[in-house]
Amino acid sequence: MNKWPVLLVLAALLRGCLIIYGEYHDSVSVVKYTDVDYKVFTDAARYMVQGESPYNRLTYRYTPLLAFLLQPNILLHPAFGKVLFSLCDLLIGILIRSILPPSSSLLYPCLWLFNPISVGISTRGNAESLLGCVILGALLAVLRGRPLLAGLLLSLSVHLKIYPIIYSLPLYLYLAYRAPGATGRFFSPHTIKFVASFIILQVLLFTGYYQLYGQQFLHETYLYHVTRSDTRHNFSPYFYLLYLTKQAAPDSILRFVCFLPQVLLCGLFSIKLYHRPGLCMTLETLAFVMFNKVSTSQYFLWYLWLVPVTGVTGCDLLTAVGLTAAWLGGQGLWLATGYQVEFLGDNAFLSMHFAGLVFLVVQCAIVCKLIRYA
Repeated sequence: MNKWPVLLVLAALLRGCLIIYGEYHDSVSVVKYTDVDYKVFTDAARYMVQGESPYNRLTYRYTPLLAFLLQPNILLHPAFGKVLFSLCDLLIGILIRSILPPSSSLLYPCLWLFNPISVGISTRGNAESLLGCVILGALLAVLRGRPLLAGLLLSLSVHLKIYPIIYSLPLYLYLAYRAPGATGRFFSPHTIKFVASFIILQVLLFTGYYQLYGQQFLHETYLYHVTRSDTRHNFSPYFYLLYLTKQAAPDSILRFVCFLPQVLLCGLFSIKLYHRPGLCMTLETLAFVMFNKVSTSQYFLWYLWLVPVTGVTGCDLLTAVGLTAAWLGGQGLWLATGYQVEFLGDNAFLSMHFAGLVFLVVQCAIVCKLIRYA
């Protein structure tokens, strides 16, 4: 019996039940199941249905494309977006299965399909699974030697979020030297198609939305996320430094210092591991999230959907369980101090900073283990 369709049906039923439960829970409880951002998305979609700018909704800091996709929230049913994101969640599992060799264990896609973090986030109305589909689609296209499709999908992912630009170098190098039909030259028909399709879609999306929404689109979709800093609290190892020096040091210098480890590590992984694009992209994402000046729980999804396609098979069960426990424990330690700051009003910023450093060490250990067992 083929277990894969059964697992997909079970994963779909799980998400469907949680969406229904979430609608009921929100109707009877003050503490909502639905993500706060989902209301922001829905309000932006409502403005778009009315022929107005989605940026009329304060704190909507995303591409207008997302509000466009969620217009059925207004026209059909408020839970449409949750269904869409849950379908994208399932598609991520299918893409993971497609990227891996046919003989691979079903455990790898199940690591995503039945992961309580991914299931909870998509059914609460978080849009990250849409991004995950596009990124994994680009990886699959590269592995199958389809540079035009890969360029379009990578371009779309960069439009949705800026950070996937870090994948451009390893995917380019793989297309040049390792992909089916590669010529072994840095400049080749594969790479030209990849770059051309990437640029063309970027230009079309940017110019189209800039014509419609002007400087507000540029700021909310791109500039805000580049310049954003959270000096209150987040997982970043820099947050306490930024908090203490907010008024004392030029922000641009600190931004450069924070940015440097990300550039160096992503560049190193791209050059050394481009022949293993799944592993390379996972390590790049870990490095980017670890050393970003803003890092929240939602950012962890960015590498969780890549971990199953790393191709790491040499890690024993005890090590995998230990690393997972350390990863969860590191978050728990930080969240305990975050609770003191956020809900109790305690001055526990230094304790939170040390908890963040402990979590950084855990993530570094995961990077080292992935490289060792690759």
